[in-house]
Amino acid sequence: MIRNIIFDLGNVLLNFEPESYLNKLGYNGEIEAQLRAEIFETEEWLLLDRGTITQEQAVKKWQQRNPELKDEIAAVMAEWEKMLTLKEDSLEILKKLADRDFNLYILSNFHQKAFEYVSSKYEFFNYFDGQVISADIGMIKPELEIYEHLLDKFNLKAEETLFIDDSKANIKAALKKGIRVIHFKDAASLEEELKLYLRE
Repeated sequence: MIRNIIFDLGNVLLNFEPESYLNKLGYNGEIEAQLRAEIFETEEWLLLDRGTITQEQAVKKWQQRNPELKDEIAAVMAEWEKMLTLKEDSLEILKKLADRDFNLYILSNFHQKAFEYVSSKYEFFNYFDGQVISADIGMIKPELEIYEHLLDKFNLKAEETLFIDDSKANIKAALKKGIRVIHFKDAASLEEELKLYLRE
């Protein structure tokens, strides 16, 4: 029986779409692809998730590596957290689960500064009984240790726990720890898969 449901944040409850964000800032085509690769697809981005560097340090490294994009990198990172908007259809599912007798948790790779922004902005965090944020503990998904940390921290049994994430790698890692999983694609399919797991 499922008693605990764990949600990822990015692209499950919050939109995270760098390409669209860059387009809104006026960057298209080759420069959009370059900025996306040189910021959001770098080792520094993962280190921000891990909490081992600050955003200021990451920006400095990106600018040193791409001096011709110094101003653009600064502009992109000035308020990038604003792209983290609500996925309203997923939020409706979360609200329904909160009305039932489940323990709800967050397990997410997230930069410290960005998490401070979203957790103060959005009220849905009040639905959760606890959270594990990568930057707080120096671990990131899909490392097995972060799943062990979550289970231990909240005294959860893996077989009673369901994890929802949009990353196949993160899902596979959770399975290795005996956690039940749903690979998130969209809210409609999530709702159908939850019915199977929760026997509605």
